[in-house]
Amino acid sequence: MASASKQTQQIVALMKGIDIAMFTTVGPDGYLVSRPLSTQTAEFDGERIWFFIQADSPKVEEIARHAKVNVAYASTQKNTYLSVAGRARVFRDQARIDSMWSDALKAYFPRGRTDPNLALLEVRVSTVEYWDGPSSALGKLVSFVIARVTRDEEVMGENRLLDLKAGGRRSRLPPSHKDAGPGAKAAARKTLTRRAGTAVTGKAAAKKTATKKAATRKAATKKTATKKTATKKTATKKAATRKAATEQAAARKSVTRKAASKKTARSRTAAKR
Repeated sequence: MASASKQTQQIVALMKGIDIAMFTTVGPDGYLVSRPLSTQTAEFDGERIWFFIQADSPKVEEIARHAKVNVAYASTQKNTYLSVAGRARVFRDQARIDSMWSDALKAYFPRGRTDPNLALLEVRVSTVEYWDGPSSALGKLVSFVIARVTRDEEVMGENRLLDLKAGGRRSRLPPSHKDAGPGAKAAARKTLTRRAGTAVTGKAAAKKTATKKAATRKAATKKTATKKTATKKTATKKAATRKAATEQAAARKSVTRKAASKKTARSRTAAKR
């Protein structure tokens, strides 16, 4: 394994010549947000990557809410790719600004090193994963042919993970690599299992909530149906009562009419006599 200084030099060499890096933060809605940062204002000291940024940039608030970030470098020309994970913070340190300042930065900060909108972005590096392959067209072609024949992707280039956490300087194969040790693969499987467990738990909770909602809807429907039935029965009873009252009134009216007819007939008979 290479020494710490050699590893740092290797990372610096891989980053060199890549003009733009993609800086990724977590946005206010929880989605990942990426934007380009000029690496002309960047510097890697073996533990941290430094950028000069504008203090009123939206990414400053995003970093304050969620400090874990990613910085990605890519060069198709060099066939080199890096993914840097770490924790970020934004602050102003005039002494460090003075030590890192160059006149080329005036293109970004016309007011110079004392610009009040100038701030330092520090990314304290946790891990660096890199892919480094042959850069020439012929080298790429030869590597591709060999990889195709031997079915060995390793000949396409080197893929390593440099772990800087807790002061360590361990360089190893990433968990996704086919030749990664059992420990790395076990850790990756454990992470996947944990995520799957979380997903299952989430599904169970969602199912329970859905069942509860369905039961509530069913109870509400049953209550509404019972209420409608009771209302219908009451209406039927009232209609029957009204019908009976109407029939009784009609009967009384008929009897009264008949009695009146008989009385009239008797009066006429008496008059004839």
